[in-house]
Amino acid sequence: MSKRYHVSQAAPTHQRRAISKAQLKSRMTADLITEMSWILSQPPTSVGARLRPEEELASALGLTRRQVREAIKVYTDKGVLVRRQGSGTYVRRVHSHPADAPESTTFGLTHEHMFMDLQTSDILNQPLNQGLVGKTTQSLRIGLWTEWQLSPPHSTTHLVLSMFMRHAQLSGHTMTLHSQVASSQVALPIEDMARQLAHASDDGFLVGAQYADTFLTAREMAGSQCPYLFHIMGSGDFDLHPSVYLDTENACQRALIQFAQLGYQRIGTIAMRKSPECDQEHHIHRSVMQRFDLASCQNFVTYSQDMGVASSMDATRQLFASAGDKLDAIYVANDMVLVGVYEALKLMGRTPGKDIAIITLGNRGYPLPSQVNWSVMEFDPESFASVCIRQLSHHIEYPQFPPTSLSIHAQFKPGQSHLLDR
Repeated sequence: MSKRYHVSQAAPTHQRRAISKAQLKSRMTADLITEMSWILSQPPTSVGARLRPEEELASALGLTRRQVREAIKVYTDKGVLVRRQGSGTYVRRVHSHPADAPESTTFGLTHEHMFMDLQTSDILNQPLNQGLVGKTTQSLRIGLWTEWQLSPPHSTTHLVLSMFMRHAQLSGHTMTLHSQVASSQVALPIEDMARQLAHASDDGFLVGAQYADTFLTAREMAGSQCPYLFHIMGSGDFDLHPSVYLDTENACQRALIQFAQLGYQRIGTIAMRKSPECDQEHHIHRSVMQRFDLASCQNFVTYSQDMGVASSMDATRQLFASAGDKLDAIYVANDMVLVGVYEALKLMGRTPGKDIAIITLGNRGYPLPSQVNWSVMEFDPESFASVCIRQLSHHIEYPQFPPTSLSIHAQFKPGQSHLLDR
């Protein structure tokens, strides 16, 4: 960019003598900030567009690099621009920026002057956000909508929440946490969520499934066009797209089939109730039992009402009562209730892997009771978080491709608890 831009003088010569050199520099920096605000609020816009280097802008505008840097900092602080890691290049982070100032032509700036890869012709018809392809996706800002911040510190959801933050950082992104709830079990009012979405500077959203309807309604009210992806820690009564979810239905089915193939005749399932109408484990249990001609135990299913030890101990006692105190095997469909199940079995004098066979759902990194070599249908929260981040990044980067949903299957890790001493 060898050609210098036309620069209108900030003040007539006779006035300039009356102000100091520092004041003049400050005034010209303020003029640049004003003009940048005007340009950034006008079309065309493109997330990922690269700002010209500081020294190039400074030379063309007749300013110092420090003045240009001060102006750029205003818009990095506002989240409009972001510095790409390791390169020193600034890129545009958001599509729109509300104008902070009236129209300004002090420096005669245009989009082509400010950005290296913006053309005014047909820019809105570009199928890709060119500046975000490949390595340049390090500059995304991701908004995480969830109610998990209210979950206990020892819960699986809290573990996954930390993994989301970790993998966003590892990928070079920034992540902003938005609450889907006003308080425990009370959804954030739609109007409040819509207001946040309307003013959000995020490039895309990861959204929890619990209050998905609220989010979708608020998004429509706000007129938001940002890509989104639902993250779901289990396959249930959710029909949400696009999404990445842990296929807990498949894990339950595979565990029960394994019990049946091992010849166990009286098989039960213990799960945790997610909602009054959610009984997917019961449907899967009944289907597998009928498939293997074990109809007598097709209703051996109980639900813990929460992750508390007392509730899961009670669910275990109910299961044995429904089975006439005779069970060969149990699938524990949620690792957060396993402690209560194990404590109840100890009180009954039953040892997993000796008196009763157990397969439990598990999450790598989440500890299970250490006294038993558990057989586990294991999910990897870190892999789940990584896939979610990469999938949302792909939706943002390639808007011309239809968004897709992905399921993640558990890996069976055999211990000793699913085998009986016979």
